[in-house]
Amino acid sequence: MEFRHLGNGQTFPPVAPNGRIYAVPVKKEDQIEIFCLTSKGIVGNDFTAKWAEITGFHYDDESWEIILRNYIGKGMRFRRGVPCGIIEDGSETLKTNIQGFAIPVCVMNRIAYEQKKPQPT
Repeated sequence: MEFRHLGNGQTFPPVAPNGRIYAVPVKKEDQIEIFCLTSKGIVGNDFTAKWAEITGFHYDDESWEIILRNYIGKGMRFRRGVPCGIIEDGSETLKTNIQGFAIPVCVMNRIAYEQKKPQPT
């Protein structure tokens, strides 16, 4: 996937910025804070994953999922068709899309974007 930098500090396709992600886990009914996006990776209540530790992601009609190398089967699957949002660092406004794209798509774009960056050696 190619990412183009737009003149206003955004990219296309859009990537989720650093912030708190809210979604509904597959086996739950209520939206909760599920993890934070940081410059180093994803941080949750009981896990931390650097961008390079994310082995993939999946998006279908019922759910979206982030697959972590060290946390296989740890419940990183979330329901689609229910509210999902982000509160960007430095803001208190819950956004449900970025440039018209749903937050789960933007999170997956962020993973792809970060993994395309040259890694320090």
